[in-house]
Amino acid sequence: MAGSEQLKSLVQQSYDKIAQEYNDWTSAIESPRVPKLQDLLNHVPNSSEGAVLELGCGAGIPGTQLLASKFHKVVANDISDAQIHLAKNNLKSDNVEFIAGDMTKLTFAPSNFDAVVAFYSIIHLPREEQLDMFKQISSWLKPGGFLLCNLGTTDDPGKSVPWLGDAQMFWSGFDADKYHQILAESGFSTTNSEIIPDNEDGKIVPFLWVLAKKST
Repeated sequence: MAGSEQLKSLVQQSYDKIAQEYNDWTSAIESPRVPKLQDLLNHVPNSSEGAVLELGCGAGIPGTQLLASKFHKVVANDISDAQIHLAKNNLKSDNVEFIAGDMTKLTFAPSNFDAVVAFYSIIHLPREEQLDMFKQISSWLKPGGFLLCNLGTTDDPGKSVPWLGDAQMFWSGFDADKYHQILAESGFSTTNSEIIPDNEDGKIVPFLWVLAKKST
């Protein structure tokens, strides 16, 4: 397998290449994103005074858009410059800060956010880096803060495959039980967890959707 930086560069270049196509595709299919965000908001009653970090904001619709309407401050990150460009055009909110780049390179003060959201993004990291990513997220969250994310459900050391035409994409992950263990070891207790099938480029793929709370 290629090295970590090569794999993440592949993800970046592919999303740069298919940014608009990906946005059109995700906008046309049903997704648990909005219901799951509503569930998160039900658990963060003071969101209008709080801050949220979104890892993998894509083109900003609908996720970043909804977060910006509810939180005082949104930090939206994506590895793809093209996706960030689309998101900036789609959102003209003064309370959103966009940061392009690798999520594992982000630095924030401890206990900086009330919530972290990561849809279809952590799974693009080599799975060894996912372990440290959850610990980083935990450190950035305030005690009692929430992580909302979706993850894989099978033990997958990682592979690069053709996706959405001629783009190449990389994913890796663990099974659901292992992810629950990793979250617990990173300082989280699971609030909600369910496996929901998604239509991924014509193939039904199950994802683990988790709302987890940082221990106080």
